[in-house]
Amino acid sequence: MSSVDMLSGLLLEDALVHNAVHKAQNTPDKTFFLGVLAGFWVGIGGLTGLSVAGGIPYEVRQEWPVLPKFGLAFFFPFALHFIVLFGGELFTGNSMILVIGWLNRKVSWKRVLLNWSIVYLGNFVGCVLTAYLFGYLTDIFAHEPYTQYVQYLAEVKTHYGWGVLFLRAIPANVCVCLGVVLGLASRDAAGKITALWFPPVLFVLCAFEHSVANMFFVNIGLMYGAHSSAGRMFYNQSAVALGNIVGGALVMGCIEHVMNHWKSPLPWHKDHPRGTLAAPDIESTRRAKDRHIDSNFASVNPSFLNPASILPTINMNGSHDKDKHLMLSVPPVGIRTP
Repeated sequence: MSSVDMLSGLLLEDALVHNAVHKAQNTPDKTFFLGVLAGFWVGIGGLTGLSVAGGIPYEVRQEWPVLPKFGLAFFFPFALHFIVLFGGELFTGNSMILVIGWLNRKVSWKRVLLNWSIVYLGNFVGCVLTAYLFGYLTDIFAHEPYTQYVQYLAEVKTHYGWGVLFLRAIPANVCVCLGVVLGLASRDAAGKITALWFPPVLFVLCAFEHSVANMFFVNIGLMYGAHSSAGRMFYNQSAVALGNIVGGALVMGCIEHVMNHWKSPLPWHKDHPRGTLAAPDIESTRRAKDRHIDSNFASVNPSFLNPASILPTINMNGSHDKDKHLMLSVPPVGIRTP
């Protein structure tokens, strides 16, 4: 993948803010529908991962505990591909995207919390329905060694301490949000598929905790008779959802924004350039290439619309002065403007 096929720095943040505004503008019913759809994709990824990991004989899993992790890690992340490339609203990804919109004063806190609540509920409904209709009623895990593994996974996830679950949830969503950011940064299909796959693989291999994934894995384990309860499932969710918000909003969201809007407290560095170090060269090359392509299309078809024009634009004057801010062409959502 060449550098000209990536968004970086301020242009990448610009695309993230555009996504945040679009998500905040969706009606509650559409947001809920997209949340259910994302839960369905997570369920499909979970069913596939369990079919591989659970098919490993119990004795082999005991000797080689990394093998079922590889089974889950290889197939489960494709759920993120379906959500990002086809459609869906994922609670954990929105915990980063909506906060970036708020930090840029384009989305209000009321809209952020409303979106999170509706998407979380939609994800839960989608995961439980997928687990019940396609995982339980179909009896695909009704025989050993599948049943034991499905039960084991639910029991383990619901019997960790609250603090352990909270800490494991932070890096899990850092990885998921990193996949979302890298997928958005890539400008071609192959790059998006690759970027969306690797970060979630890391959190699955490390056995970190993801709230939406647990909506599926814990509930399908309970359906197959795991020694746990609905109360323990919600106990798991209380810690993991909060940890995911910390990882997505505070870690990924704030870091992405701060590194592009750094204000040095050191008096002798007041005019320090903003943006990431590599961003100017990558962005200027990308924009130059877009202008060249657009001019060629325009000469053939004057009515051609540059897809990049759909995204908000950034003041790119070739310098690194203090006025280089995001210049969004979309109005704020839920924020009063003079």
